[in-house]
Parts: sequence; C-alpha cells; structure tokens
Amino acid sequence: MNDKEILIQKLLALNISSAEIHALMLSLDRIEFRNLIKRFFDLSQSTVINNSTSTKGFIGFFNKIGQKRKNRGVKRKLDKPNFRAGKKLIVAEGDSWFEFPIFRKDIVDWIIKETDNPVYSLAYGGDWIANMLYEEEYLDELAAWQPEIFMISGGGNDLVGDGRVGTLVDKPDLVDFSEKPSDKLLKEFILAQDFGNGEVDAHKRAEMIVRGSKYLNKGYWDLCKTFEIMYRMLFRGLELSGKLGNMKIITQGYDFVVPSDSLKLDRPLRLITGNGGWLYRPLNRKSISDKYEQRSIMSAMIYHFNEMLIAVCRQHNTIRGQNFIFHIDSRGTLQENDWADELHPTSQGFKQISQVYIRCINGETSRDVRDAFVYPVRKY
Repeated sequence: MNDKEILIQKLLALNISSAEIHALMLSLDRIEFRNLIKRFFDLSQSTVINNSTSTKGFIGFFNKIGQKRKNRGVKRKLDKPNFRAGKKLIVAEGDSWFEFPIFRKDIVDWIIKETDNPVYSLAYGGDWIANMLYEEEYLDELAAWQPEIFMISGGGNDLVGDGRVGTLVDKPDLVDFSEKPSDKLLKEFILAQDFGNGEVDAHKRAEMIVRGSKYLNKGYWDLCKTFEIMYRMLFRGLELSGKLGNMKIITQGYDFVVPSDSLKLDRPLRLITGNGGWLYRPLNRKSISDKYEQRSIMSAMIYHFNEMLIAVCRQHNTIRGQNFIFHIDSRGTLQENDWADELHPTSQGFKQISQVYIRCINGETSRDVRDAFVYPVRKY
C-alpha cells in the first residue's frame, strides 16, 4: 500500500489530520478525486446519508417556485445587452438560508433587492452539503456562467436533519462536567472573539460554549471531520475543474441557534416547518430539557463548525497566496426574537446578515482582527 492509499484509508476511517487531508487532496488528479468521492460516500452512509427533503412534499414544491422566481429575474436581466458590464454575477448554492420558500426574505432575496448584481440560485431549502458535493450541479453552472462570486451555504441540515442532533450528544449522567485546564484556554480564546450581542454577553456565551462542548460525543466530532473533508473536497474539486479563475468563494456557518418548541400564533410557519423537531425534542429525549443547557450545546456545535470551516478557508488561502475564499461569521449576531424558528432568522434577521455579504461582495475591508477573509456580522 503506497502513501497515498494509506491516507485514503485514514480519510475513509475519519482518522486523519487536517494537514493529511490537505496533502491528500493536493496529490489527487481529477479521476482519482472523483473515485475518492464515490468511495467516501459509499463507505460513510451512516454519517452523511441523504435524507434531504429539499425536493419532496410541501418544502420541495415551494423550493421550486422560489428558485424559479429568483432565476427568471436574473435571466431577464442577463439577456439585456451589456447588462453584466460593471456588475458581479453571483451563483448561490446552498440551503434554506439562501432559499427560504416564499414566506420569508432570505439572504439571496436581500442581496437581489439591495444590489443590482444578478444572482443565479441553485439553493434549495432543506438541502444537505453531502448532496451538493456528490451531485456537483454547481460545476456545470459555474462553467456556463463564469461568475465573479460563488456563495455556498451547507452543513446545517446535515447536522440537525432527522433529529440527528440527539445522536451527537451524551445524556447528562454520562458527561464529565469537571473543569479542566483546556476549558480555561478555550474560554479565553472565545472571550477574545467577543460574541456578545446585547442579550447574551461575551462572558456568558464563552461559558455556554465551554459547557456545551462537554456534551459533544464522538459522533459530533466525526461529523465535524466529515464536514471538513467535504469542504476540502469542494474547494479541491473547483481547483481541479479549472473553473475557479478569478472567482471569489464565500462560505458561512450560521448563528447560535435557539432550541424551541414554541408554536406562537404570530409565527404560524413554525407549525409548518416542524419547530421543535430539529433541536428541542431530540435534546429533550436525551434528558436535556433545561433551556440554558440546550442553548449551550447548540452554541458549542455552531462555534466548532465555524472554527473548522474558517481553518479550512485559511489553509486554502495560504497555499494560494491570496484570499479567494471568504467567510461570513454570523455568530453572536441575532437575539432570541430575531429567530423565526429553531433554524431560521426572521426576514429582518436575514437582512442584517445579508448586509455583510454585500460588503464582502463589494470588496470592503474585513473588521476581523484575526483573519482578513472573515467578515463578522456582529462587528458591523
């Protein structure tokens, strides 16, 4: 077995370091890369199994309407002579943060409304990053359009779909809550990032993330490693396809979601979208009913997902010698009333986040003190 095959076996077992994943990706040609994707998905079904509802039932019906409405408009614009001159064409691939069917203005809706940049959407509410990567629909569209911007939003549904969140945590009587030296270091690092939003201050959020991290089991860390592999595959696939050119890639990692089973009359969509079924009830079934504990767990999951994705972006930017992948960091942006349900902001919440997308698209300087490619919404 050669060195490359050894790394492949380690990747398939999710027992591989970030440096090894990166080295493996760089060593693969296009054919080897496609074969690896097939092997990865064939052997990792328990982790990345496709149960997406994005094309099914109620959500699928309205996804199709919403996507057609968005794309009909952009095609009309692009059919005008010289319309694209001086503008940035955007292709968006992703989930419900880019395509919330009809009833709410999502991030893409606001970008279309607030700018004159054309946006072609491949996004479907409820879609999984696993599906996006495996089907590679975006590669054909990127070749056809050659956009200046490619926006990708994925991982949220993979994380919480089918009540999966309950499998990613241990019940309280199996958790070691004792304080360790590593807890102090993690808390200090989080405090320096300052996730205070006027409702939850930076100190409390740091404590919540440290507390919630203790609940996370091997299933969560394996899934996080899977996300890392998939995003590295996404970026490497774009490089191997020759479709990058001068294209800017923008990722995002969601905000600190709020578990809730509320079906308030002022938010009737909560009943339709299954509020409580994603986070609250799966955690409750693990004997985690306390609101603070539930929010701490989800804060930890969202925190580590973002840190993983930022690290992947950083390494790809470093290797290329310039920032071509950018990250919208929404953590610490929204207060509890800014959430329409457990997973989705209100229209105004989406608008707040979309304004920072627009700043990134326009090339404004980041306000992040650590990474110039990260745009923290909370600082604008």
